[in-house]
Amino acid sequence: MDDAARICRAVYEETAQLYAQVAGEMGHQALGYRILYGPAVSDAEILFIGYQPGGSAEDAKRGLREGEQAGWPNRCDYSHADWALARRLQRIWDKPFLAACTGINVNFFRAPSMAAWRRLPPPVRRDLEHFSLQRCKRIVRALRPRQIVVIGLTTFNALAEGEPVLMGETRVLAKRGTLWDIPATGVVHLSGARINGIDAQRLAQLLNPEGKSNA
Repeated sequence: MDDAARICRAVYEETAQLYAQVAGEMGHQALGYRILYGPAVSDAEILFIGYQPGGSAEDAKRGLREGEQAGWPNRCDYSHADWALARRLQRIWDKPFLAACTGINVNFFRAPSMAAWRRLPPPVRRDLEHFSLQRCKRIVRALRPRQIVVIGLTTFNALAEGEPVLMGETRVLAKRGTLWDIPATGVVHLSGARINGIDAQRLAQLLNPEGKSNA
């Protein structure tokens, strides 16, 4: 196991310990957590960053069955999963390319919605958010991806400074800057935001100018 993988493994162990301590305070909102969405590979072409794993109690049970809390998958979920964000990314990059990428959230702990997350006791919520962000940063620095793509401009704006590089009729679609000394692009949420066909094509061209897209 190389140094980057050891760092990632340590984060999994620390997260398991913390979750065991706070799950009782989270009550019915103790829905588990998810850290990496792809292999702990150094120098990946892209590391995707989102805000938080979504889902219900059933998703949490599925995650436990599939070992999401125990370790990372061998290939990036975005290359083969059938959920909305994965399908959108598969329209921009081909599956073999995505399979070698990886992904993470700035908040590891699952919640069905932001409204539900905000119903947690504020001290618990703040502690979990701070814990996750610090360890997300640790993992990203250890993996040293060639570039970062942040899914959601709200998340990008909270993490980095950047300049708009793609505009829609009424809003910014993408920004570029640096995050933790790594080139980063932030985009509107590709599954949560309503994007028309033309803007989807423009985003695909920005993110993968050499590739073919059927967005």
